[in-house]
Amino acid sequence: MVIGLTGGIGCGKTAAAAFFAEHGYVLVDADVIARQVLMSAACRSQLVARWGSDCLGPDGSPNRRWIGNKVFSDPAELAFLESVTHPEVARLRKLATADLSRSYVVEIPLLFEKDLAADFDVVVCVACSEDIRLQRLAGRGMDLTEAKKRIYSQLPLAEKVKKANFVLWNDGSIEFLRAEVAKLLQWKTR
Repeated sequence: MVIGLTGGIGCGKTAAAAFFAEHGYVLVDADVIARQVLMSAACRSQLVARWGSDCLGPDGSPNRRWIGNKVFSDPAELAFLESVTHPEVARLRKLATADLSRSYVVEIPLLFEKDLAADFDVVVCVACSEDIRLQRLAGRGMDLTEAKKRIYSQLPLAEKVKKANFVLWNDGSIEFLRAEVAKLLQWKTR
């Protein structure tokens, strides 16, 4: 089984994914794959060709903060970045879940935005209130303007909730989320 795990930024997808892993699911994180693709020489050369060396940090690697500010302020630049990274991310994600004898949970924030639901046996959305999301993003060092840009660059959370097969509501404690994942998996194995 391959579970697609999605939700809005700051909703707790990573914590939920870790709890699926506690139950034996192999965790595949699309954001980790995307970072690997971003660091590749092929990607780096395309970024520099478009944006110049300003997009690189002092060590010559892509400056993710600079790139984030660029793409979340301009839809055309976001489309460019996705055209460079997403095909390779998709290829590596499919390769990582190819062993059909295993069960996987794939953490993929843009699952619905990129019309990937058909790639998964089941889609689980992690959701929470906007106030909680903003608190969590502030805890990651994002100011309110940057956090809202990121939130509003994604499909509205209510739409993700409607499209998912299952929803994990994550306004409570981390232990509550852990228990919700366990309940979901008990229900799924009946």
